[in-house]
Amino acid sequence: MLIDFNKLERPPEDQYDVCVIGAGAAGITIALKLAQKGKRVALCEAGDFDYSHDSQDIYTGKVFGDPYFDLASARLRFFGGSTNHWGGWSRSFEPNDFERDDMGEKYRWPIEFQDVNAYLIEACKIVEVDSNFSEEIVDAEHGIKRIEFKHSKPVHFLDKYADEIIESGDIDLFINANFYDFSGADRRVQSAHFKNYQDVSFKLNADAFVFAMGGIENSRQLLWVEQRHRGEFFEENLPIGRYWMEHPHFTLGEALLNEDVTTERYYSITSEIQKKFGVLGCGFVIQKQGDSATKRLVKDLLCVAPSIGEWAAGLAGKNLICAYRFLAAWEQAPDFENRVALSLTDQDRFGVPLTELFWKKGSIDRKTMEVSADQFSKWIMNRDLGRVRLDDWVYKKGEYPLDGELAGYHHMGGTRMSHSGKFGVVDANCKIFGSDNIFVAGSSLYTTAGYNNPTLALLQLSLRLADHLG
Repeated sequence: MLIDFNKLERPPEDQYDVCVIGAGAAGITIALKLAQKGKRVALCEAGDFDYSHDSQDIYTGKVFGDPYFDLASARLRFFGGSTNHWGGWSRSFEPNDFERDDMGEKYRWPIEFQDVNAYLIEACKIVEVDSNFSEEIVDAEHGIKRIEFKHSKPVHFLDKYADEIIESGDIDLFINANFYDFSGADRRVQSAHFKNYQDVSFKLNADAFVFAMGGIENSRQLLWVEQRHRGEFFEENLPIGRYWMEHPHFTLGEALLNEDVTTERYYSITSEIQKKFGVLGCGFVIQKQGDSATKRLVKDLLCVAPSIGEWAAGLAGKNLICAYRFLAAWEQAPDFENRVALSLTDQDRFGVPLTELFWKKGSIDRKTMEVSADQFSKWIMNRDLGRVRLDDWVYKKGEYPLDGELAGYHHMGGTRMSHSGKFGVVDANCKIFGSDNIFVAGSSLYTTAGYNNPTLALLQLSLRLADHLG
C-alpha cells in the first residue's frame, strides 16, 4: 500500500514487525524479503518517486580534506535512492577481504567471507547478472590476476520494484517521510518519528527498526539520535561516522599493449602480493584509445628508447599493439579520522544538523596504488606484452591530479561491523551495540572496503539481515 505523508490526515495506527527507514537498494531488498516471510513492514522514503529540490537539499553538506564531490550531487534522495543513477558495475568481496587480522583489530570483520558469499546468487538475481565470476592468475610472481565484472543493465530499483511494493499486502510504503527522532526507553525504540514537507509530525510503531539511508546519511542520523538521547538507545562512545571510506579512482597513465593483454579489460593484485608489500586491494581497467594515440605513444617511445620503439612500431604496423588508458580504483584503509560529522552551525529544514565529511587519502592508500601499478608494469615488461607509461604524478610521487576521477561515489563505513564497540557500531547481525532493536543496512556496514563496487555486496548483507529479522 502507498501512503503519502504529505497527504496523511491522521496518524498511522498499525504496529509493524519492522520499520525500514530508507527506500534505496538496501531498504527495498530488506522490505521485499521480509514480506515474503509474512512480516508486516513499514518502508519509509524521505523523498517521492522523482527528484525534488525539497528532498535533495537535505543532502547538502561540507567536505574537508581532499577534493571530493559535492555531497548533494553524490547521491539521490527519492525512491530507489542512488540506484537511479547507478552504472550497473557488479562484483563482490573476495575471501582476502575477510583475512586481514594481521593488519590490526580495525581490519577484522565479525563475520566470514562465506557469511556474505552465501547470498551471492540471490543478490545477482536482484540486479539481473550471472553469479559466476571468472578469475585467473596470469602472473603469480608479480601477483596479477584477470578478474570479471558483471554489468547490470542497470537495474534501477524505482523502475523494477515500485509497483510490486505498492501492491504488496505486507508492505506499507510511506513517501515524503523524513525521519528525525526515536522514542522509547531502556535501550528499546518503540516509535520512529517523521515529518512531511508541511512540517507535520507522525510516528510509526514497530518491533524493530532498520536504518537504510545510505553510506553517509546512516551516520548523520545516528549521530543525531546519539546527540539527543545519549546512552538511551545504544552504547555511548561508539565510533559513529568514523572509519569512512571511498575508492580512489585515477588515470595512472597510458600503455601500449598487445592482444594477449587486451582480450580482457580488468585486472587486480593477488592476496599474496598484498600481504608481501603490506598493501590493500587494487583493480585496473584498460581502455582502448585508437590509432592516433597509438602512433603518438610509439613516436614517444622511439625518442626515449629507440630499440623498444622499433619493436612497438613493427607490432603497431601489423595491428598487433594498441594504445590504452591505464586506470585504477583501489581500496582505502579504514582511518579513524576519516569521518561523517554533524555541523555545529547548519541544520536541514527539520532541525537535523547537516553533514560535514572529513576525508583524506593516507600513506597506505598511496602505497597501495604505487605498489600495484609497479607490479602491473613489471608483468607487462617482463613478458614483452607491451609497455606502460605512468604519469609523472605517479612515479614522481606528486600530488593527486585535481582533474582526475577522484573517487567512485562509493560511500562505505561509518556504521561499521565489528566484534566490539571499540572499533565498530554494529555487531555481526547488524544490530547497534547496546540496542535491543535498532539495525543498520547498506555499505556503511563495511569493516573494510575491498576494491570492488559496493552495490552487489550491500545487497548480500541486506538479504542476510532480512533473514535474521525474519
